[in-house]
Amino acid sequence: MSNWSTVEDDYTSFPAYKAAAIIWKVVSPILIIFGTVGNSLCIYVLTRRSIRSSTTALYLTALAFSDLAVLYSGLLRQWLVYLFDVDVRQLNEVGCKLNIWLVYCSLDFSAWILLVVTLERVISAWLPHNYRSVCTKKSALSLILAIGVFMLALNSHLLYGMVFKDITDEFGNFVSEAKCVEINASYYSFFNKSWPWVDLCVFCVIPFTVIVIGNSLILLKVVKSHKKANSAIVPNVKVNSKPRSHSSGHGKHSSMTTMLFTLNIVFLLCTSPVSIYNIGYSYWVTNASPEKVATLDLWWAIVNMLQYTNNSINFLLYCLSGSKFRNEVINLFCRKLKARNASSVARDSKYTRSRCDSESNRVRSRSNSASHHTVSSVQTPVQPLHTATDNDKNKHTYASTLHPDSALHLGDSTHSEATTVVSCV
Repeated sequence: MSNWSTVEDDYTSFPAYKAAAIIWKVVSPILIIFGTVGNSLCIYVLTRRSIRSSTTALYLTALAFSDLAVLYSGLLRQWLVYLFDVDVRQLNEVGCKLNIWLVYCSLDFSAWILLVVTLERVISAWLPHNYRSVCTKKSALSLILAIGVFMLALNSHLLYGMVFKDITDEFGNFVSEAKCVEINASYYSFFNKSWPWVDLCVFCVIPFTVIVIGNSLILLKVVKSHKKANSAIVPNVKVNSKPRSHSSGHGKHSSMTTMLFTLNIVFLLCTSPVSIYNIGYSYWVTNASPEKVATLDLWWAIVNMLQYTNNSINFLLYCLSGSKFRNEVINLFCRKLKARNASSVARDSKYTRSRCDSESNRVRSRSNSASHHTVSSVQTPVQPLHTATDNDKNKHTYASTLHPDSALHLGDSTHSEATTVVSCV
């Protein structure tokens, strides 16, 4: 341990360490922002009514929550360390134990969710008649809960082994202030030499094996189904509804398979380097020179960026490889755009209607006046002929304009229509 403290005082001056610090400071916030937005959109889209009935959507929703936990418990901590020199593990006992426990649990949980999704697609491909009865939402929730409890229990030794205490040498002399370290030498040996192999199996080897075998079985079934579909369709000259429905179902299955292949390949490429690094680190750092330690720090930054990239880009992978997910995202944004346009059109049309109604009311009142005037003018010659006196001239003039009852009735209707227009405005 004293050798390590001497190395720690010197290796920060090398270019490799400075390059590692730049990676942590610059790349980390980009992945955090992109991962937060992407995983939040994944949760929103996967929980919509049109897609949430699928058990695969339930697993991928759990994966999105797990990826967010990885980003905020692991990557955010490293960014704060290199940018502000603040480490949540070095603040108190709770931060020391809880942070490292959550990092390991969330990383393992994400890996095993992909494992379960692969097994579900294998059942869907090879046992389609039993798929509905085996892969239900109840069984999916039970599996997610079981995986979560298993990962919490598997990594629970960290709650015991990591402590927040003062650093002392082998003789008990004070070396530095309290830090988050292993509880004793035996746990230090277990955590740095034995545990990385267990973590490699849980985090990488077992998921890798299941994913590779499962994808091979799915690919084999897809090829067989494709050959069978071609042999059944080629002899037929007419295209009927059955081949179309089969082609549609085959397309949906192929889309899901393509998305699963993409997720698994990216997972394996991004997580394998950090697992290998954890195994070799305890051997590489022993009696290492300050320059070699700085180089190891640079590689640590690189393999971590690869690992956290896997937790940040799932939304992009879904959109690129999954046609159903991509169509759902497109429909979501199109509906919002249409709703916005419809609301603006409704406001404009309401204003236009009120103006048109007022204009029509004016035209209607004018036409009513003209019609009454025409009727009065037509009816006047029917009256019997007699000598026109001054009194008769006055009567004839009044009768040829408008009857008092008609004027009162028109005034009421005009008033009511005007009131209606005002209320509409």
